[in-house]
Amino acid sequence: MDWRGSAVVVVLLCIAGAALLIKGLYPTDLPSAKDPAFIDTVFHNRAVIWAARLLLVAAVAVLAFGGVFIVLSTGIRMKNGEWLRRAGPFEVSEPAVNEIEGQLAHWRLSASIKQEEVAELTECLKESDELIERLRTEPMVGKEHS
Repeated sequence: MDWRGSAVVVVLLCIAGAALLIKGLYPTDLPSAKDPAFIDTVFHNRAVIWAARLLLVAAVAVLAFGGVFIVLSTGIRMKNGEWLRRAGPFEVSEPAVNEIEGQLAHWRLSASIKQEEVAELTECLKESDELIERLRTEPMVGKEHS
């Protein structure tokens, strides 16, 4: 069976489950009051109770799927190195991370440039030391005595 057949089976199972749920939520017996008030009259209607039950089940489903989505997406973002800065509108600190990474790249480039300058200056200093040592050890030609 390919993925289309599996999808059809899943859809059919969902439809059958929804039909059983809708049928199970339909009220079979309602209590009766001797002197019904307006609210009793409204909720004595099977369609009203059935719609209220469907609404509650739908709210539970929406909240459950929303909660699972929030937990999974937060976990995936944390795995990718994106952290929450505040939990109100679920703002992720992606711009802050990008800014810090940019600063890190800038300072790495600056450090590598400075390392090259240090290497050049060290080489010049070594050459200068060799020249000074050579001048100290060689006899001066044409040295004037005062």
